[in-house]
Amino acid sequence: MKDIYEHLNDVDISETEYEEMAVTDLEKAKIKKRLRESIINQQKKANGWKKTVAASIIIIGLSTAALGVTFPAYASTIPVIGDIFKFLDPARAGLYDNYKEYSSEMNLTEQSNGIKMTINNAIYDGETVSLAFSIESDQNLGDNPYLHGLLDIKGAQGGTGGSQITRVNDNNYVGLITASNNFKHPSKNKVNIKWRIDRIISEVGQKEIEGDWSFAFALEATDNQTQIINQSAEHDGVIVNLSKISVTPMSFIVFYDQAVSESVQKEWHMVDVDIEIKDDWGNRYSGKGNGSLGDRDGYNMAWSKTFQKLDPRATKLIVTPRITRYEYTSENHGSVGMTEAGTKEMQIPEKPGKGIEEYTLDDITIELKN
Repeated sequence: MKDIYEHLNDVDISETEYEEMAVTDLEKAKIKKRLRESIINQQKKANGWKKTVAASIIIIGLSTAALGVTFPAYASTIPVIGDIFKFLDPARAGLYDNYKEYSSEMNLTEQSNGIKMTINNAIYDGETVSLAFSIESDQNLGDNPYLHGLLDIKGAQGGTGGSQITRVNDNNYVGLITASNNFKHPSKNKVNIKWRIDRIISEVGQKEIEGDWSFAFALEATDNQTQIINQSAEHDGVIVNLSKISVTPMSFIVFYDQAVSESVQKEWHMVDVDIEIKDDWGNRYSGKGNGSLGDRDGYNMAWSKTFQKLDPRATKLIVTPRITRYEYTSENHGSVGMTEAGTKEMQIPEKPGKGIEEYTLDDITIELKN
């Protein structure tokens, strides 16, 4: 029996169904970054959600609009989705291949105002909570509806998160929401979670559907082993330090910090750090960022990134930090601020760094402990 991806591979889509859109240099850079993450595991195949919130995570519509595709003409051929994690895995990268196996089956349902929400599966890896959910609606919510609400992890000292929702057919949707703890605090073996959604914002006319979908439950952490790293690479005023790695049965998480010198801060509006990873067997790992915490200007930050299941044969990980430096313009950066009197046009400070520059730091090799 074919799975969902084999069905979609059979779909014949004409190139005339697509409409070209102008994008900024910053958007191009972000798309390149996503594509890099989605294809980074191709050699492995051959071989075998930046905002912070104190105390809790506010999720307001971080959806899969970018690079998203729906298949309404073929919706009736799509079978019932048994693995939401895998279904939402971008470009079939393999990141969530083992998540359902180690997740808890929840099947918690709340219904309000004609919309039924169900938390199907949930998993906590010691650092990040991931909830796979489904939505059944009596009305059209568009291709990428937004959820407005609060995901609260009791005892967390702050954290980051994101969500994505994808239309399956008609008025049925599946989604994934993640929330990561403050990276400065130790992992917990168990977390108590409250998730309350007070409205759903439809793409159709930007209609807001008010309701009350509330969930409360506890999750035990999967097995995990943490190894302290504290290895760094530095070049041209940017330092990247790998602080630790946490290995679970279905993934591994790398924690890293960036520090940007004052001279670079004076030259560029923003500096972004990403990491790519391969092992000593030639496997390249697909990963997804969990967000960051740091100073309000975004130069000195603490990050974490989750990667797919570690090959048990691996004894070394080779980490390549990638640095991107950006210039803010009116096209790629919000220039409107809030005041007591309402909105106000904000001036972008002039800096000598122009456009976008990318470069890599020297590789950092992690010797894995058994």
